[in-house]
Amino acid sequence: MSFLGRALRRAGRARCASAVATEKESSSVIQGHRPHRHMAHLRNGTAAYPSQSCTPWSVARIVPRSRAPKVARAKFSTTGAQSDTASHASPPNTPPTTAVIALGSNQGDRIGVFREAYKLLRAHGVFITSHSSLYETAPQYVTDQSKFLNAAAVVRIDDNAIGNDPLKLLAILKKIEKQLGRRDGGVRFGPRPIDLDILFHARGVFKTNTLEIPHPRYHERDFVLAPLADLYSNSDEMDTIMSKQTGVGSEEGTTKTENIVIGLRNAHRLWLLSGGESKVNQECLKRVVPVGKSQELTSWGGSERTKIMGILNVTPDSFSDGGELVSDDDGINLQKIITRASAMQKSGASFIDIGGQSTRPGAIRVGKEVEMRRVLPVVKALSELFDSQPPKTFISVDTFYGAVASEAAKCGADVINDVSGGTLCPDMFTTLSTTELPIPYVCMHMRGDPQNMQSNALSTYSGNDVVGVVGRELSGRATSAMNAGVEPWRLWTDPGIGFAKTDNGNWDLIGGLGKVRSSLQEQGAGCVARSPMLVGVSRKGFLGTATHREDKKDRDRATAAASCAAIIEGADIVRVHDVEAVIDAVRVADEVRWARERAKRREDK
Repeated sequence: MSFLGRALRRAGRARCASAVATEKESSSVIQGHRPHRHMAHLRNGTAAYPSQSCTPWSVARIVPRSRAPKVARAKFSTTGAQSDTASHASPPNTPPTTAVIALGSNQGDRIGVFREAYKLLRAHGVFITSHSSLYETAPQYVTDQSKFLNAAAVVRIDDNAIGNDPLKLLAILKKIEKQLGRRDGGVRFGPRPIDLDILFHARGVFKTNTLEIPHPRYHERDFVLAPLADLYSNSDEMDTIMSKQTGVGSEEGTTKTENIVIGLRNAHRLWLLSGGESKVNQECLKRVVPVGKSQELTSWGGSERTKIMGILNVTPDSFSDGGELVSDDDGINLQKIITRASAMQKSGASFIDIGGQSTRPGAIRVGKEVEMRRVLPVVKALSELFDSQPPKTFISVDTFYGAVASEAAKCGADVINDVSGGTLCPDMFTTLSTTELPIPYVCMHMRGDPQNMQSNALSTYSGNDVVGVVGRELSGRATSAMNAGVEPWRLWTDPGIGFAKTDNGNWDLIGGLGKVRSSLQEQGAGCVARSPMLVGVSRKGFLGTATHREDKKDRDRATAAASCAAIIEGADIVRVHDVEAVIDAVRVADEVRWARERAKRREDK
C-alpha cells in the first residue's frame, strides 16, 4: 500500500472527514501577530484539510544543481539553480518543504509580471515544481476594475528555516509584491499589479493573527479552485508523484507533502461540486494562453471553436506537397507562398504552419542553415501580411532546431511546432526559454528520427498501450522543457499521429485522446494535461490504407473524417493541407462536441 493509502486508512479511523476542522483540531494552530493588510481577515472556522482527501500536482523532475541549465536571462525554472547573490540550502539529507501559492494580477503587463515573479521567487529559494493553466477572470468582491490573470503553483522551499515557518515564506511573498510595484494602502480586493498568497502548506493547518492556512476563502473563489484543480493528479500514487517532483524523497520527506496532497484533493472535489469544467471559458472564467506579438490571450476547448492549422511546406520533398512552392534551384517562390497562405487564411485557418524540412518517414535531414534560408523569408513576409490583413492569423514554424526557432521568433513567428518534442536538438528548450516573448511550443511525441521512427522497435509500445505510453512520454518531455526554463503554460501537446506509430497505433490514439490527457494528469503534469492539443492526420498513409486511396491528394475527405473524430475525442487544433476541404466538417464536429458536453452537464445535475 502506498504512503497515501496508509494515510487515508488512518484518516478513515479518525473523525475528521469534513472540510471544516473541529474546534479541537483548530486548537493546535499557532497564535501570533497582527494581520497583514494583504491577507484575508480571519474567520471563526478554520478551513482545514479533510483527512480523507488527496491530490497531486506537477510534472517537474528535479534536476541536480550541478546539471541545472544556465541561461543568461530571467526565466521560469523548476530546478534548484541558485541566484548569484544568495544561498538557499538546508543541511544535507534534509527534505525540502512544500507549499501551494496563488498568483494574481490585473494591472500592467500581467504576463510579464508573472514571469518576473518566477525569477524573484527563485532568487529567494522558492522553486515552482508544478504550475496551473492561466485563467483570465472577472473581478470578485470589487467588480469595478479590470479582469485578473490568475494561477496557482506548487513550490519547493529548499531552506527549511524559511520553508518550515509559513510566516517567513509570507514575508518573502510580500517582499516580492513590493518589488513588482504593489503599494501599501488602496482598496481591499481592488486592483493590484501582483498578489501572492499561501493557499496550502506542508505544516497543514496554521493560524495566527497575520496568516491563516488553508486560505480562508479559497473554497468560494472559482479563480482559485480552477487553478488548484489543474494541479490535481488522478493517480492513486499521488504521494509518490509529489515526493519525486519536489525532490523530498524518503518517507520522512513524504510527510512534507501529505498536507499538500490532501489540500489539492479537497480543492478538486470542491471544483467538481461547483460545476468544474462547465464553468471554464464562460465570460467570468477563461483558460487562456498568450499568443502573438500583442500577447493576445487566447482560449480553447469548451465553447470555443476548434482551430485549424494550415500546412505550408516550403520544401522540395515533403510527402504530399513537396516542390509546389519552391523553384528549380531550391529557392522559394514567395508570391506563390503568399497566395497559398492568403487562401488558407480566408478559408478559416487560425494558424499557418511553415515547414522548411520534410519529416516524412525516411526523409533525409537538412541542416539548420538550409532550413533558415527557406523559412525565415516566409515568416517575415507572412508576418507583415497578417498584421494588415484580417482575420487574425498566427504564424507557426515547424522545426526541431533551436537556432531556427530563435531566429523565427525574432522574425515574427507566434508558435514553434517541434515534431521531436526536443529530442533532436539539445538546445531547443534552453533556446526557447530565452525568447523575448513567451511564445507557445507544440511538444509532439516521436521516437527516433524520420529515418528510423517507423522501425518495429520504435513503433512498439509496452503492453500495446500506445495511448498511455504516449501520455507518459509526453509528460517526460514537458518536464525536460520546464526544467530548462520554459514556462509550463507555454507547452501544447501533439500525440504524433504517424510518427513512430503503426496504423493501429494511430487509430488507437485518435480514439483515445482523452486518455492521453488522463495519462498526463496521472503523471502530475499540471497545466500540460489541459493545454491545447494539436492533432495532425492530414493525408497520412494510414488513411490511404483504410480508404484504398494511393494518391495522397485524394485523402482530403478521409482527413476531414479523421479530424472530426479527433475533435470529438478532445483535439483543440487540427493540422491540414487543404483548409477549405475540411472547414465545414470541423464546424459540424464542434456542434456534436458541444451537444455531448451539454448532455453531460445535464447528467451531472
